[in-house]
Amino acid sequence: MYYNPYPYFIHPYQYPPQQLAIRPLAMPTNNGPFPPIDTHKFKASATRIKTMIRQAQLLTDKIDSSQQFAHDLMNAAQLSNKTQVEQLISSAGITMKFETNYTPDGFQIRLIDSGCCGITLNMNW
Repeated sequence: MYYNPYPYFIHPYQYPPQQLAIRPLAMPTNNGPFPPIDTHKFKASATRIKTMIRQAQLLTDKIDSSQQFAHDLMNAAQLSNKTQVEQLISSAGITMKFETNYTPDGFQIRLIDSGCCGITLNMNW
């Protein structure tokens, strides 16, 4: 908002002119360089993501509820024992394909559904 030192006098060039944008209310047709919109694959990805979220919930619940599990997972990751980290994650109930990456600052797990989608969890310690 612009400051007006004289509230009763408005100079015609003091404020920028308003530009009214006219937008269509209906969905636009696809006349551009992109292929026609097909939401089937997009909706299938959303359905698969729900399954991945449930799998991620299993792991986070296990870490949250078990002090021993959290300790073992963190210890194995800090020692770079990849086989033990993968075994612990699988024991939490993860049944889908996953990749892990860990640093001294935290832990990253990526749940993967072949060719569809993925979820990455970043947890710090």
